Amino acid sequence: MAQKGHQRAAEFTAVLAMVSCFLGGAAYTAQSQSIVGTWEVMEAKRVSAPPQEMVGATLTFNADQSFTIERPQRSSYSGTYRLDSKAGTIDLTFRGKNLLPPAEGDVWEGIYRFHADGRLEINTAQGHDARPVDFLSGYDLTLMTLRRRN
Repeated sequence: MAQKGHQRAAEFTAVLAMVSCFLGGAAYTAQSQSIVGTWEVMEAKRVSAPPQEMVGATLTFNADQSFTIERPQRSSYSGTYRLDSKAGTIDLTFRGKNLLPPAEGDVWEGIYRFHADGRLEINTAQGHDARPVDFLSGYDLTLMTLRRRN
């Protein structure tokens, strides 16, 4: 009888350890998939004239739903963003008077996803295209791959 009690206690401890690991892993995964933070553009594809260089730029998403885009030796942008994590959509609304588009009030509708290695992929549409439905580049469709900096 005592042996069965020890066996059940050992089984319970093993199950409890697995649940703890799972919950700890789930919490870590959810945190690692937060968009909040600073990201570096590793790759960017867009069919447009003139091309707008984004590789090397940093995007910072703040917890207050604001963002900034800093591009080396080029103008920076700022605005607000809105996420729908269930739909995987992101909207970037620009503010400020910029000499080149995007201008005050312009909205880039997009989709986003996280990769298992922590990379973030964002595909945005600007101009006349509607929100992208797949992760492809094209005319007025910008496909960016980003790596977290902090």
